[in-house]
Amino acid sequence: MVKINILSPGRFHVCDLARELDHCGFDVKYYSFVLPKRTEKYGLSKRCCCSLFYWLFPFLYLERCLFKKKIWANILRKNVQDFVTALLMRRCDVLIAMSGGFLRSINKAKSQGSLIIVERGSKHILEQKRILDELKMIHPQINTVHDINVRRELEGYEIADYVAIPSQHVRRSFAVHHYPMKKLFLNPYGVDVSMFHPSREVEKKYDLIMVGGWSLQKGCDLIIDAVRITGLCLLHVGALVDLDFPNEENFTHINPVDQSELVKYYNMAKIFILPSRQEGLAMVQVQAIACNLPIIGSPNSGALDLKRMVESPEYIIIIEDWNVSSVVSAINHALALKTIQNEKQYAGNAIYNLTWEAYGKRYAEFLRSIISE
Repeated sequence: MVKINILSPGRFHVCDLARELDHCGFDVKYYSFVLPKRTEKYGLSKRCCCSLFYWLFPFLYLERCLFKKKIWANILRKNVQDFVTALLMRRCDVLIAMSGGFLRSINKAKSQGSLIIVERGSKHILEQKRILDELKMIHPQINTVHDINVRRELEGYEIADYVAIPSQHVRRSFAVHHYPMKKLFLNPYGVDVSMFHPSREVEKKYDLIMVGGWSLQKGCDLIIDAVRITGLCLLHVGALVDLDFPNEENFTHINPVDQSELVKYYNMAKIFILPSRQEGLAMVQVQAIACNLPIIGSPNSGALDLKRMVESPEYIIIIEDWNVSSVVSAINHALALKTIQNEKQYAGNAIYNLTWEAYGKRYAEFLRSIISE
């Protein structure tokens, strides 16, 4: 049986990947600081979970409680986690690691003959940094990418046999920096359709919903201006990052909730909006599609890839540019579509393509192809 080690700083999508690869018959071990009782909640068998929580607790406390947002605390935790993971992990045939977090571990696995796959959820690190640096010139409060993290990312790309990415715009960002296209594996993320689904019983109290960090890089400044112009009602569910949330009647904020509770909030709204300036493929978009909400995305949110995967792609609207007029135009278009949508499930039978099961099967097929080589 093929042995696969999956390394992650937290839960992330690779927890879902570990579960699906286990279902596909691989021998999977998932190394992270997440406790087994939490990974079990997301369907990952306890036998697959190798939690490093107790080794890392002092460093997590430093990073998340005593020295929040301090780069040295983040780098210290990463280095310790990488060291402990390299020390404790078993030999494997394939090692899958979240990018930027593991260097010692992947070098060790490489020296033992393992195939190395680095999971990169966002654009190429240099493109990501360029976008954030440009944004910081206008909004000084935004956090950009530290040079240490740039070096770690680039070294990981170099060591990897393959880099797994979620969308075409991420692929293009690697092409810009002349990364070998044959080393890229494109596989859009999935959603748990048993958890996210439409509900007729929930009142549509809001015109728009945005889920995730309320931040400049997700285009929330554009959302604010567009809501003020249109006079619509917005619901935000998530953390407040680097942008104040308006204290106005038609803006409603709810702090982060457990994933199992999100479906209720999606079903309170008519349209999902995310004019993100940079991210690989925002999984909240897939959740919104599963709840049958038309979505407004951006060229840098992964929405274009999702548009190609549903039966009625017109319900996924891409903003033309990162300005308020483009966002307002997209909102008006989405609301017009909503009036004629009725109960039509616009993903159709293609919703299966957006499930974690389908994501895992695509990954398993890829793994079998590269192992057979």
